[in-house]
Amino acid sequence: MDEHLHRYVNMLNENEITIRNNAGCVLSRLCEKILHFPDEENYRIIHLSDSNITEKLLPASGAMECLFEIGFTEDGDRLSLPKTASLTKLKTLKKLLSSIVSSKSNTSNLNQKHTVEESTKLSARLSEEDKFFNTITQQFNNVMRYEDCDLQEKARKVIPIVQLEIKTMERLRKFQKDIKLATLDKEMKSDSALKEDLVNSIDLFLMELLHWFKYDFFQWVDSPLCTICYTECSFEYVIPSSDPKCSRIEAHRCNICKTIVEFPRYSDPEILLTTRSGRCGEWANVFTLLCRALNYDARLVYDVTDHLWTEIWSVTENRWIHIDPCENVIDQPLMYERGWNKKLSYIIAYSRDEVQDVTWRYTRKQNNVMIKRKKCSEENLLNFIQSLNEKRQNSVGYSMARKQYVIKRRLRELVGMLNFPNIPNKYDNNIYSERTTGSYAWRMARGEASQHSVDKSYTWDISKHGKSFILQYFIVKNMYKVIHSDGHILEQKYDWREGLSSVEGGIFHKVENDWKMAYLTRSADAEYGYLKWSFEVRNPNLYVNTFNLQAKTTVFYNAKIVWEVEGIFPSIKNENTSIIIPISTSNDFTTEKLKGAKQLNITVKLSGGKGDIAWQHAQLFRESLNNTEEPSMIINIKLSEHIN
Repeated sequence: MDEHLHRYVNMLNENEITIRNNAGCVLSRLCEKILHFPDEENYRIIHLSDSNITEKLLPASGAMECLFEIGFTEDGDRLSLPKTASLTKLKTLKKLLSSIVSSKSNTSNLNQKHTVEESTKLSARLSEEDKFFNTITQQFNNVMRYEDCDLQEKARKVIPIVQLEIKTMERLRKFQKDIKLATLDKEMKSDSALKEDLVNSIDLFLMELLHWFKYDFFQWVDSPLCTICYTECSFEYVIPSSDPKCSRIEAHRCNICKTIVEFPRYSDPEILLTTRSGRCGEWANVFTLLCRALNYDARLVYDVTDHLWTEIWSVTENRWIHIDPCENVIDQPLMYERGWNKKLSYIIAYSRDEVQDVTWRYTRKQNNVMIKRKKCSEENLLNFIQSLNEKRQNSVGYSMARKQYVIKRRLRELVGMLNFPNIPNKYDNNIYSERTTGSYAWRMARGEASQHSVDKSYTWDISKHGKSFILQYFIVKNMYKVIHSDGHILEQKYDWREGLSSVEGGIFHKVENDWKMAYLTRSADAEYGYLKWSFEVRNPNLYVNTFNLQAKTTVFYNAKIVWEVEGIFPSIKNENTSIIIPISTSNDFTTEKLKGAKQLNITVKLSGGKGDIAWQHAQLFRESLNNTEEPSMIINIKLSEHIN
């Protein structure tokens, strides 16, 4: 018998009877599904927002411990059971839970039921609060790593301080020159004031440091390249890490040769000084360390909707200044809400001195934010933060002078975060851009990119290889192939956008790792999605003869996917004429009505659906991730030397 599981089930039995029974039944059903369907990925994923988690497992002492003991690992906002996990512990747990499940039939009367339900909800809320507070405590402790003198020395050695100082002087001279020129022109007076304010308020060296960090030092990684064939990989699953310096290990599979490539997500800034790669967590972690190494009063800022950045205290401005190293952006706190379309809730800043809830600096939608702040009561959060700050500022070696300075600074900051109705703020009229770091698909999946058209425009030459043109697109590999009639490859293009003439509606390549499916779909805020492929007969002696399209589509809840093909014909008067033919069925459509055309445009429009996820109900090229060699679309165009 597994000793750990036995202990956790004993803990489960010590809960109030209804809480125990509810949790036991959920765990037992979960084990049963996985044991009966071990290859079904969907049963191995548990979303933390699931009511079974929030209302039945979290309130029960021992329940979550059982999940982690049988192999579940935390992966963002969900738990997942890797396929490598042994099923032996699931069988053991199911056996241990049998007595709890059998007692489920003993129910209480209706009044007792209502009382227990209220108690369960309260316990769930308290459990979520405790978890939130534990995270705050851990992150507050972690930032003390930046105060290690040896680590700061290592950080200073990687910074090209002399070169940055030279560039700083060059930048300063340019600003001074611009200011002098601007003062000679009354029309540029406001611009002069802006530049002068910038010179006085923002450390120019810091601007150079940020630019160097973004473009010369650190590297963004969505998915690592294959170590065998050096092509793109796609995320597969998470491997638990036993290394305290590594939060988790991501497993990515090569889209071509299927090799699994591991990408460790290191949390130790000392290691990251060497690896110099990652996503926003790694970027903010290292940049904050570099700022502390250069004696800036810096703190790490964590947004629970999944982003991190840095804040620097400006002595001349008497305020904290927002700095996002991933974006090379300074002092644009509303960027996330207005540019990235983030739905904010909690934003917490951590420094060597204090913890601070800085949410209100980053939002102008206070009412919307308050609705999303459900992890704890505002009073409890305030009291908890205050207790952490008092403990840190009363610790051994913390000077009274520093404490008084930090308290005064905090009061000033709190006043600065007040927003008064009908009084414009200095940031309100700024123009904010959407996110730039990360692939377009990654940003679209997170809702941090708009539905604007992708800046791609490509036209295929269908006469390049003779009288036959066969184009294939593979959704799983996310690549195009132009093949000869005998099957050998003539051309290849990676990424679906590379072969398009135009696209609208925030179309992105979505991979469902739980359902093991891939497809193209539109963004959540787009009413429709639109794609167009353009083709041209550049050989003056050839014309289109026949056209054939085979494409896979899937729709749910009355969503629509509509195809059309346009043929453009030359005329005697050198004026082109065109016809548009609706494609009634895309799984196998052939027409000879395009004979004589010199150009073709194939368009597809995705629309409709139901509810909040209507955008996902029209799926183009939906395919199983296992079907790597199956084309999702085939366009076959035959050419001839005669128009008729």
